Amino acid sequence: MRKPRSASVILILGLAAILWAGNSCAGDRRHISLAEALRIAMRQNRSLQAAGLEQQAAGSDVTVARAQMLPRLDAIENYSNSNYPPLVFTDILAQQDFSQSDFSLHHLNFPSPYSNFQSQVVLSQSLFAGGRLLAALRAADDQADIRTFQDARTREQVEYEVIEAYYRAVLAEETTGVVQRAFDAAQAHRGLAKDRFNQGMTLKSDLLRTEVLLGTLEQRDIEAREQLRIAWAALAHTLGAEDEAVAPLEPGDALSGSPPPELARLDELEAEAPGNRPEFRIAHAQVDAARQQVTIARAEYLPSVNLAATYENDSQYLTRAGNSYLVFLNVKQNIFNGFASKAGLDAARARLSRAEVLERDLREAIALEVETAYRNLTAARKNINVARQDNDYAADALKILEDRYRSGLAANVDVLEAQAAREQADMQLAQARVAVVIDEAALRLATGESPGGDLVK
Repeated sequence: MRKPRSASVILILGLAAILWAGNSCAGDRRHISLAEALRIAMRQNRSLQAAGLEQQAAGSDVTVARAQMLPRLDAIENYSNSNYPPLVFTDILAQQDFSQSDFSLHHLNFPSPYSNFQSQVVLSQSLFAGGRLLAALRAADDQADIRTFQDARTREQVEYEVIEAYYRAVLAEETTGVVQRAFDAAQAHRGLAKDRFNQGMTLKSDLLRTEVLLGTLEQRDIEAREQLRIAWAALAHTLGAEDEAVAPLEPGDALSGSPPPELARLDELEAEAPGNRPEFRIAHAQVDAARQQVTIARAEYLPSVNLAATYENDSQYLTRAGNSYLVFLNVKQNIFNGFASKAGLDAARARLSRAEVLERDLREAIALEVETAYRNLTAARKNINVARQDNDYAADALKILEDRYRSGLAANVDVLEAQAAREQADMQLAQARVAVVIDEAALRLATGESPGGDLVK
């Protein structure tokens, strides 16, 4: 009989080269633990850096609002040169240099160009603003609290994103391992099928079916290797370390750990979550900030009282100068402004109602998130037991069929189907193991706990 064509040899060599290249690429990367990945992200993640800067800006806004309640001191310097009669008259008078000759009609009507250096120190203080300034300070404090809570939530989200990206990369590496193990098994079976074909104990179609399986596995390996590179890149981006070649620890090490703890009752988690979630604190602070805006809008109906004091020095040549001071009290009351005050108050009240509605809605949304994460984790924990059992069944079934095939008691197609079932079971087990880890982090995120737990402390 004719031997199979040498194309199968080329196929095997090509896949071996791909596997070697993939392993070489992984070997050049620095394998890091989840704890190290979280530490890198806490230092380098750009979302965290942006949130920190926003928090700094909010703190400065509080200082600006507080400054509006304190006295203000300004230094002002003016210079003028004019022959405008009223201005010349007042400049000479301010310089305290008025003489009898300045009363001549010609001089009053046609003065020569005159210069004046005017130096002022102005002190001003708001005495009453209808509660506007205090409300603005409280609103700024609320905004600073909001930024603080947003920073905390961003940190939690980044922790979860790191965990997710890390274990997606673990799953991608596990996938390449599953495909490689399936290829090794198919290659071994191909050798057995070739021997049986050479001995005239099987048909060429059985050998060709095995070759087709090897080709299919080559395609899967190419896809798995590219997905692995994508997962590595996604992990690096989440860490903010695109310039560093990193990869997770070996899948077995990354997924090993102590048995998962018992879950608390769902109703207990739902009751505790709002108080722990930064978003709910943000919503509460937004309600308070909206109340302050109502106070600011209501202040438009009240008078404002301001005190100012000015010390002034006037001189024509910066030599002899006239000195004076001025103290005045200003009271201002709006009588009519086209109903703008009423419209502003109505808008502020509407925004307050909106903030209160959103706060109530967020409480319900958090309960839904907790329930969703809880039930996903419960299902994942159950699925992993089923996946382990199915994996054992698939391994035993493949072993039995391979032994029967060697004895001529099973068809080649049965062995190929068993190999495909084993590969699928391996993938389902890997996916189930990763799903448990990610869903545990998702539940911690939903309940307001740190997804990274003690790893980020």
